[in-house]
Amino acid sequence: MDMPPTRYRVVEQGRRLVVIDTLAGRSIAPPAVTARPEIFANRARTMDTPRPQPQPRSRPMPGTPQPRGRDAGGEGFSFTTAPWFDKQGPRRIRIGTDAQGQLIGGLMVAIVVLIFLFALIGWPIAFVLAFVAFNAKVRDGFRTAVTTWLTALDATPN
Repeated sequence: MDMPPTRYRVVEQGRRLVVIDTLAGRSIAPPAVTARPEIFANRARTMDTPRPQPQPRSRPMPGTPQPRGRDAGGEGFSFTTAPWFDKQGPRRIRIGTDAQGQLIGGLMVAIVVLIFLFALIGWPIAFVLAFVAFNAKVRDGFRTAVTTWLTALDATPN
């Protein structure tokens, strides 16, 4: 059993596609375009908004170079601690070049231990870490240990 022929077909007439209704035997006229769509770029502005004026850049005075970058102000770099992991925070800690290796080493060991725990035990370790994080005594012990370690790393002259 074959499918019945379709009612409509599309043919090309005069480099245009025309839809022909085979039941009525005539072409179907496309709907007339009544209004041209509004193009916002050609529309007149109803409100004049002030254009932002470029601000002149302030230049540092000659002879007073400003330190830039993470090593500004001497050797090493510095960062600001937060109260959630540092009991004396927020404070600015300057890390000397000799303590940078210790800081990077500590962070790498922590990352490797976390990856190992997640690979070995899986997602249940997340629940254990959540319980540890919400235990006030354990959290206070971690904050004390981190504060002591950061104070030892601090190269700021007292």
